[in-house]
Amino acid sequence: MIESIIGSVFFEFVGALTKWVVYAVLHKVRGRESISFKEMWEGRKGSQKSEIIIHGFSNILLGLIVVVGLFVLVIKLT
Repeated sequence: MIESIIGSVFFEFVGALTKWVVYAVLHKVRGRESISFKEMWEGRKGSQKSEIIIHGFSNILLGLIVVVGLFVLVIKLT
């Protein structure tokens, strides 16, 4: 049980970090002020419960895709 919680938090962190890096690069290119990682991790303030759940799930899914993609890339390169 604890493994699934740790995995979920890990994948959510990787997903939020990936989103943050992409948004930071895009904002730098466009000359806008970049957003903080905390804002990307927690989502918008005052959101409804369903939006918070969707935001967390999208971070987890993106994190899973990134980790599996990196794993496959490393396997292909070795």
